[in-house]
Amino acid sequence: MKISTSLVETDVVLAEIEGEVDAHTASMLDKTLKDLLAQGHSRLVLDTSQMHYISSAGLRAIMFAQREVSQHGGEIRVCGLNAQVRRLFEMIGLDECLHLSGSLQEAMAGW
Repeated sequence: MKISTSLVETDVVLAEIEGEVDAHTASMLDKTLKDLLAQGHSRLVLDTSQMHYISSAGLRAIMFAQREVSQHGGEIRVCGLNAQVRRLFEMIGLDECLHLSGSLQEAMAGW
């Protein structure tokens, strides 16, 4: 798994996730998200268009980060989920607490 982050607007951070987020790599996602929150970022877009798989550990990292960021008036938006991973997000109810978008442009709209 690879994660790259960049500031795309004055207060929006884009995190591009590539590969598989499994039990071994989820800690890297968790650390990246916690570091961004610790730096005061409260608007995050996770581009998952190059992510092929996510384990329960990866889902927990995203859920924890969403809970933390929402306490500070922020939001995590997820874009580019493949159909299989999107179904997983919907099955566990993450589509109700996260803004899921088909594209980065959709995710950035309205901020």
